[in-house]
Amino acid sequence: MTKRLPSINALRSFEAAARHQSFTLAAEELRVSPAAIGYQVKRLEEDLGRALFTRSHRAVRLTPDGMALMRRLGKGFEIIEAAWTEAHAPEPERIFKVTAPIAVVQKWLLHEPTMQTNRFGAFRIGWDVSQAFQDLEGSGIDAAIRYTSDPDPSLFSEPLLRQFYTPLMRADVARRIKAPADLLQHGLIKLGFDLAAERHIDLWTPWFELQGLRAPDRFEMTCGYTMTAVEVARETGHIAMAGYFVVAEDIAAGRLVAPFPVGIVPQSQLWVMCRKGREEEPEMLWFRQAVRACADRLRARAAGFRIFDLEGRPVEGA
Repeated sequence: MTKRLPSINALRSFEAAARHQSFTLAAEELRVSPAAIGYQVKRLEEDLGRALFTRSHRAVRLTPDGMALMRRLGKGFEIIEAAWTEAHAPEPERIFKVTAPIAVVQKWLLHEPTMQTNRFGAFRIGWDVSQAFQDLEGSGIDAAIRYTSDPDPSLFSEPLLRQFYTPLMRADVARRIKAPADLLQHGLIKLGFDLAAERHIDLWTPWFELQGLRAPDRFEMTCGYTMTAVEVARETGHIAMAGYFVVAEDIAAGRLVAPFPVGIVPQSQLWVMCRKGREEEPEMLWFRQAVRACADRLRARAAGFRIFDLEGRPVEGA
């Protein structure tokens, strides 16, 4: 008896004939002739030196040796079929999960990097939108965009963008504002900051000081977030001290106006972060490059602005 493995065609023919207890039905399934099934089975029997079927005029029946072979062979073909089916299945979608503040995602990151992920095939960005710092260790989050003045030294961090703040208003309101002093005659919206180590920053005071003016002691209202302040300004006609970059599209479309090209930056800025050792992975490199490109385009839109810190010192390359 030879120990050479038989051909897969012979084994497949035997398995089909054993399942159907018929050479004819096996031939129909495999789209060959009954004679071809009989030939392949005969080859197996010769290699084994044992009969696998008892044959009669009308039917075939497995012998004990045939039954033993069929038990093992059936499981083998199930494994082969499952492997082949799995190979044809679509590649499961991979999600590159990023945590970031809602304004950053909604206003300038949601569409650009999210729509460019097809270069990696079945891969897309899944956003975890939160003001809180999500732990990157064991959380399933791949990268973070965080607004902070003091990045975590245990993470890989690279600076992305320094948001600056400037008076923003509707176009109809802007037509009545001829000079910075005119702002004092309108309802002003104070932005109640709470970023990392910077608590409750008043951005109107340094902005007015740069104009040689004193900020008012009282404001029409206070909003906790740039997006809220901007929405209130749209609805009421008040003037908001708000972040320029998250409303850059509104400014470009004329829905909002920033009439004075002077901005104030707090110490905090946006950083891209990930666990150390992952920064050079292909998908992470792509993401870092994509968000940097977004930030560069935003900076280009604000090229005419003069930017100052909270102490009134000029800031280059904000």
